[in-house]
Amino acid sequence: MNDIRDVKPPVNLFDLWWLLWLLLVLIAVAAGVYFFLRYKKSPRVPIVPQAPVLPAWEIAYQQLEALRRENLPDKGLLKEFFTRVADIARHYMENRFDIHAPHMTTEEFLYYLGITGHLNETQKTALKDFLDSCDMVKFAKYAPTIKEASTNFDLAKRLVDDTRI
Repeated sequence: MNDIRDVKPPVNLFDLWWLLWLLLVLIAVAAGVYFFLRYKKSPRVPIVPQAPVLPAWEIAYQQLEALRRENLPDKGLLKEFFTRVADIARHYMENRFDIHAPHMTTEEFLYYLGITGHLNETQKTALKDFLDSCDMVKFAKYAPTIKEASTNFDLAKRLVDDTRI
């Protein structure tokens, strides 16, 4: 008698249709996500050509030439001239030798150059003379002549010429 069982209840088709619809919706959503991710176009980012990076000596030459064209000594702006030519030389040294020269005092800068070996003794002496004369004008209220301004400009240009390699 144990092998006799009850008859199974009737199958409710309504429950099966909901499951079938749910399965179809899930498949459709999965297919939509798949095609969206697969064929999605990446946003177009405009390619901006980068300007070529100029070498440090070329930047310094351009800045020195622009300063020369301003003709500040003839206008009586000698302190402005000496300040700017010293800044050009310090920024050149920073770009050329990776020295943070604009943020150092002249003594710190010359000391650092003395231990790095970037310059030979002649170049160090010329740089010291150049920076000392700029500092005299900038800080000690020394009144230079136009000839001294021209000489200082030539020292800055020679510094760039001698160290540009």
